[in-house]
Amino acid sequence: MGSQEFRRQHMPSYMYLDEYSLSHSIKLLATTRSPQLFHSLHCFIIKLGFSSSVVLLTGLIDFAFKCGALGDSHKLFDDLPHRDVVAWTSMIVGHARHGSYDNSFSFFKKMLASCTSPNCYSFSGALTACSGVGVDALAYGKQIHAQVITSSFSGPINPVVYNGLLDMYCKCHCLSYARKLFGSMPVRGLIAWNSMMSGFLRSGQAEEALELLVFMVNYGVRPCDFTYAICIDACASLASINQGKQLHTLVVKNGFDSDLVIRNSLLDMYAKCGCNGSAKIIFEMLPSRDPILWTAMISTYGKSGCISDAIRIFEQMTELKIKHDEITYLAILSACSHAGLVNEGWHYFRLMSEEKHTVAARSEHYGCMVDLLCRSGRLEEALDFIKQMPFEPGISAWSALLSSCWIYGNTKLGEFAASQLLKMDPEFESNWVILSKTGKIRESMKDENVKKQPGCSWIELGDGVHVFHTADRSIPWLGEILSTLDTLKNDTIIPHFEWTGDYTRQIELFLG
Repeated sequence: MGSQEFRRQHMPSYMYLDEYSLSHSIKLLATTRSPQLFHSLHCFIIKLGFSSSVVLLTGLIDFAFKCGALGDSHKLFDDLPHRDVVAWTSMIVGHARHGSYDNSFSFFKKMLASCTSPNCYSFSGALTACSGVGVDALAYGKQIHAQVITSSFSGPINPVVYNGLLDMYCKCHCLSYARKLFGSMPVRGLIAWNSMMSGFLRSGQAEEALELLVFMVNYGVRPCDFTYAICIDACASLASINQGKQLHTLVVKNGFDSDLVIRNSLLDMYAKCGCNGSAKIIFEMLPSRDPILWTAMISTYGKSGCISDAIRIFEQMTELKIKHDEITYLAILSACSHAGLVNEGWHYFRLMSEEKHTVAARSEHYGCMVDLLCRSGRLEEALDFIKQMPFEPGISAWSALLSSCWIYGNTKLGEFAASQLLKMDPEFESNWVILSKTGKIRESMKDENVKKQPGCSWIELGDGVHVFHTADRSIPWLGEILSTLDTLKNDTIIPHFEWTGDYTRQIELFLG
């Protein structure tokens, strides 16, 4: 495209072509994310004689990143006659947004080496990059935090930097630092509250995430769609249907019920809470359904024993020509395994290689088939299947076989499966515990100092969740509960209740 034609199409005829007006045009045209428009604009600026303008070249760097031309961004950066903080920040933030975290952090270090002082966006981009640099993420993050503290002597820390630090510590699962930072923030905005809640949820502390929502509302911060999505996901991880329904009510009341992210979270929450009807309603309300949602419904029906519905959803995907991916097959195989449908399981396992675009079976798919065969008592067939795997069988395959050997009393095969397991991971306590049930390996467990982590279960009652550990006698009201259970048993109110030493299950049944 010629320079005159480019100007006629993209710039007003009255516009005076100087650095200021061209900089504004670059920002406007960058929103198109068009590689072709980027190259035409670059040529136009060169023909106008602005090829050495730091302001315009920096704007083009940002445009290059937005249209995915990372190579061009590097060339433009190299052509800069001098590099100011804006140019360095463009490289740091651009690479971070594209997931090129190592390059992003590398540019941050080069910027410091060039004696250029970072601004709030430089810090924010580098902190974003920290979450993707692997095992050194937290160490890098702390280095940036130290640099932030050093720079704070010349002025207060920008909220953007505070939020970046908080998000970094949460993503690095360093909640102790995140809590301290969150508590020290002079102003806690919506982003900070969301980051902290997301951090709790990511670290398996879903109850703390929900508690923080209450503090957030009392603090006077209004939740957004992302806040509700986090909290609904927290309810899903706790299988807390009552709190999930309350959040659903708030979502509708505040006008977020049409948000696709929230609908996905609601679908997942109802599915994990076993509310298939509600999950189905939300699924059918969605205007568009990607393979992830279809797979979620297959998994929902499979886990609740509705195998015919799981198969129906899978076949609907086929009819609508929605591609099955490896996760979809994992969901249907798992459903078949839980239902004990061996023939159907073999059908879907073989179907993977018959797909138009072949889906490669991974260790998880083979593990599902082993589990299916073992659950059905076909132990020898399961062993043959394990031996024919195209890769080295994993712990899950041998563990499934070992568990089933104990259930079906096949000691000889169980000992063989155990020997394979203990070669792979001699310190994995669950394998020793299963094997010890044969009565032959208990002494070896003592020699290895292997202890099984106590099992636990929980039940939602009123406004709280009560957690019980196996054979835990430290519960203050244990005597009252067991006495009441004795009364119920003697009065035949629970005629089929089997009294065992597992207080966890008994208490859970009583409270429920």
